[in-house]
Amino acid sequence: MEKFKENIANIIVKSLEHDFLEKKYSLELDSKNCFGMMKSDVINTNLKKVFDSERYIVHKFNRFAWEGRFIIDLGTKSLVSITSVSNLNHVPKVKERKIPHYMQTLLNCLNKKIQSNQQISFEGFSSFDLEVYEDDLNNILNGLNLNLEEYTYYVVAYDFYANKVSDINWYLLGPKFNVAEKTSLMALVKPDFINLTMEEDIINGESQLNSRESLPKKGIKLGLKEKSMKKEG
Repeated sequence: MEKFKENIANIIVKSLEHDFLEKKYSLELDSKNCFGMMKSDVINTNLKKVFDSERYIVHKFNRFAWEGRFIIDLGTKSLVSITSVSNLNHVPKVKERKIPHYMQTLLNCLNKKIQSNQQISFEGFSSFDLEVYEDDLNNILNGLNLNLEEYTYYVVAYDFYANKVSDINWYLLGPKFNVAEKTSLMALVKPDFINLTMEEDIINGESQLNSRESLPKKGIKLGLKEKSMKKEG
């Protein structure tokens, strides 16, 4: 589980402090409405690259026009989604939802036995019948042939400010977003993780360039061209 947490923490830092910023500044956009969604898109892309072994599943699900991802660790029977701290604090406060938020559904189906006195949520928290949560879970898991009865759902929340990830926490929550466990993942972030990644990108880029330069050039070789000119002369 510790290596799993470490990978998630470093993916978040690399995605936001390197890949997201690279895309953000290269676009040179006058308005920046897309950047809020782009952060999760970049994280999701890197999740797919890192968790590509048979032990893990990066599952895609849809909420209307929005696409979400969560990671399933088959070894520890864990299901994890990633969000921002501000979003995690916002979700329980929304009143009169017509359908559950996906985190609500996962918490009420997988973590219904989790108990705690601590609360993130406020009064007015929208709740639904168990049947509603179970139907929604089937929609979320569409195409995933896996029995999640013994699985536990965790939320990883990050704080990103001034182009830096200032905090990453691993949460075990109950059905009403009550906090049972909260663990910081910042100590698992490798200080040179981004630099090493950038060096690998440069090396790979130089390798591809050298490979292209070593390819045979098209056209007449200089020696043959000189011989041809002498014959014509």
